[in-house]
Amino acid sequence: MKTSRIPAIVFGLLLIGYIVFLVCTVSLLPQQMATHFDASGHPNGWMSRSSAVVFQGVIGLILPLIIAVAFCALRFVPTRGINFPNRDFWFAAERRSDTCAYLSRHGLLLASLLVLLQGVVWYQLIEANAKSIPQLSSSGFFVVLGIFAVAMIVWVMRLFSHFRKAA
Repeated sequence: MKTSRIPAIVFGLLLIGYIVFLVCTVSLLPQQMATHFDASGHPNGWMSRSSAVVFQGVIGLILPLIIAVAFCALRFVPTRGINFPNRDFWFAAERRSDTCAYLSRHGLLLASLLVLLQGVVWYQLIEANAKSIPQLSSSGFFVVLGIFAVAMIVWVMRLFSHFRKAA
């Protein structure tokens, strides 16, 4: 059984890094900042700096934590409470520990990807609001979303390929 320690450490370090990044960059933002942009990068939604920091903090910390905890908590859920392909095979007593460890690692990877996405989004908000007239780089944002989409596709494919059939 592979350990879940390394993904957990990486996830923890990313969370700490995200908090530090958020706190250290607050002063770079105006009191009233653009937080939502149309497809061409023009602002169409505004927030106070403190509200934006709280919002980013909640989205960037709480959502990934919920995902990580949910995946890691599967080991405590009775098998009959899990809806999973070939559930009886993968959660049989002799494989349950390995299955739960794999799902925990996979969940921590997903949570880490979400923290990274939020960090990049925050950076782009800083960059957009640094201009005299706020402007988001639409192409940059779409590149980030594209990279995230590819990472999610790979994440899902790895999950499905691991559990595609009972061995």
